[in-house]
Formats: sequence, structure tokens, C-alpha cells
Amino acid sequence: MSEIYDEDLESEPPWTKYQLIRISSKGVHDSGKWLEMFEDVKVVVFCVALSDYDLAWTQGDGTSENKMLASRDVFESLVRHTSFEEASFVLLLNKYDIFENKINQVPLTVCDWFHDFRPLRQRQNNQALANQAYYYVAVKFKQLYASITGKKLFVWPTRALQSTSVDEAFRYVREVVMWNEEKEKMYCIAEDDSFSSTETDFTP
Repeated sequence: MSEIYDEDLESEPPWTKYQLIRISSKGVHDSGKWLEMFEDVKVVVFCVALSDYDLAWTQGDGTSENKMLASRDVFESLVRHTSFEEASFVLLLNKYDIFENKINQVPLTVCDWFHDFRPLRQRQNNQALANQAYYYVAVKFKQLYASITGKKLFVWPTRALQSTSVDEAFRYVREVVMWNEEKEKMYCIAEDDSFSSTETDFTP
């Protein structure tokens, strides 16, 4: 995600440009060259289907792999890529509505990565269970991201077929961008103050 500025509209906020890239299950191993084009991005938005936790896809050699695990591995390869060292990451956990309908019939633990999910089951309905499972999945990705970068991963649930849900997600992404910009401004102010205090204390 990058921004385009119009010099004639100095008082207006910059236009935001989104570039949608579909990455294969092979991750970024064969994509190093084109990934270098995105070294100036401010935010990487990564989308994972929550409902994929019990699904599998067939690899080229005929073996099958859990789709959620495949998404996790691609996510990790992007996070580790040098092109995105300075970028923030936003994880969109998509297909929440399908996930909500499925979670009572198919336990989250069918995915090996979620083997220790232990929900509270006292008089709960699909919504309550889905909410617990969503937060559990979000925390798993947050922990993975923090273990690699030491930074915070921003997470948002979406229902891709609902335009309002998509609009809310991109509004959240813009808020992350603005938050990062404010953080950078505060850092620059702090740096300026430290130089000023040094100059004041210096006696020629």
C-alpha cells in the first residue's frame, strides 16, 4: 500500500493506492524480484479465510496440505522478507460468516496449529463459539508475527461478500496508516528536542 500526492492539492490528504497481489501457495520463494518493487509500502494487508481451517489443497507432487497452514507459511515468508522490514502488517480474517456457521459442526482443532483450542461451552451458540475461535486464531497470528518482528500485528474480521464489511476493513487500514504517521511525527519531534537540548548545554 502506497500513497500518491497531488501537488495542486496540498491541503488535501494524499490519495491511497492499493495494489492487490495474489501469492501462490509456494510463498515468496519464486517472487523475490517483483517483491522488491514494494519496498516503499507503508502497510501490507494480508487476507486469510477463517473457514479454511478444515480444508486442504493438493500440491504439485500430489500431497495434500491444510489451507490454513499454507496461508500461515505464506504469511510468515512475507513477514520475513526484507522488502517489508519497515512496513506494518494488517491481517484480514475473512469469511467470518462461513466460519460462524461451520464452527459448531467442525471443531477448530482439526487444524494441527489450533490443537490446543479449548473454548468455554456453557450455553453458547454459534456466535459465541465463533467469537472465541476468531480471537484464538487472531492471537496465534499475533504471536507468530511478534516472535519474528517484535511488533504489533493489526487484525480485522471481514465478510468479503458484504460491501460494508470491506469498506470497514479498508477504513481500519487507513487508521493504521494514520497511526503510524503520527507515531513517526512524534519520534521526529522527540529527536529534534534531543538535539536542541544538546545544543543548549554545549558551551563553546
